[in-house]
Amino acid sequence: MIRASAPGSIMITGEHAVVYGHRAVVAAIEQRITVELAPRDDRVVTIRSSIADTLETSLDNLAEGGVYKFVLAAVALHRNALNSGFDLSIASEIDPTLGLGSSAAVTVAVLGALKKRLGQDMDDVHANALAIVRAIQGRGSGADLAASCYGGMISYRSMPSVEWAPLPNPPQLSLRYAGYKTPTSEVLQMIAARMKGSEDQFDRLYAKMGDEADQAIAAAHDNDWQSFAQSLTQYQCLMTELGVSDGVLDQIVQDTSKEPEVLAAKISGSGLGDCVVALGACPSGFTPAPIAQQGLVFDE
Repeated sequence: MIRASAPGSIMITGEHAVVYGHRAVVAAIEQRITVELAPRDDRVVTIRSSIADTLETSLDNLAEGGVYKFVLAAVALHRNALNSGFDLSIASEIDPTLGLGSSAAVTVAVLGALKKRLGQDMDDVHANALAIVRAIQGRGSGADLAASCYGGMISYRSMPSVEWAPLPNPPQLSLRYAGYKTPTSEVLQMIAARMKGSEDQFDRLYAKMGDEADQAIAAAHDNDWQSFAQSLTQYQCLMTELGVSDGVLDQIVQDTSKEPEVLAAKISGSGLGDCVVALGACPSGFTPAPIAQQGLVFDE
């Protein structure tokens, strides 16, 4: 039996601009996905979880797509090296309505378990996971994957090549769900449609976002959390300019920012719903989101 787990994640700053080669800040959170892999004597692969029906397939005729698409893609990547099937069980602490990098966490955890079974090193887990996500979704920065792999709060860049670095732990983080969400792919499609004919304008906006994320990263390295918070506040203004902060999110951010012990509040993620992240004391209606110091881990 191999047991691997990976944490979920939240974007702190750098959303959208990270897709275009700018740096972002992402944090692993202490809500984890755990997978258990038990080898079999035949070629059958079974996948069980609490959020979907059990799937039975085989290495010789492996299923594709569906609710387990990321898991199946990870298996497909290694099936030529596998000499027998396995039973895979998936347990999640991540609220599926919030997202919080659940697809990234399960992809990293399953890749880790498979590599552990095959005796492979873990150096290319992130690269493999990013390839899987891009093949399925068409695009993706891989910032959430990096948080799931490495843990902590990190700076991250996906282009021209992947770069990441650990950052000091910030003051307390907390989250509030807006009550609805728009899939990231739909948000990106909407922005791509608006960009047509206005590419230079959007390039300038993304450059501003990248500069603001860089300032936040520099402030974090200096443990200057007031300046870090100011950069997050400015980034929220840029998310509004991008058109991904609607009335509900604006109201949550405005109300939260008025609380005296809150340093900053902004959208976490692609926007048009999902979550608002607060830095500082946990405001009313928010849930604490402690940082996971470890990324991908194995229980011996």
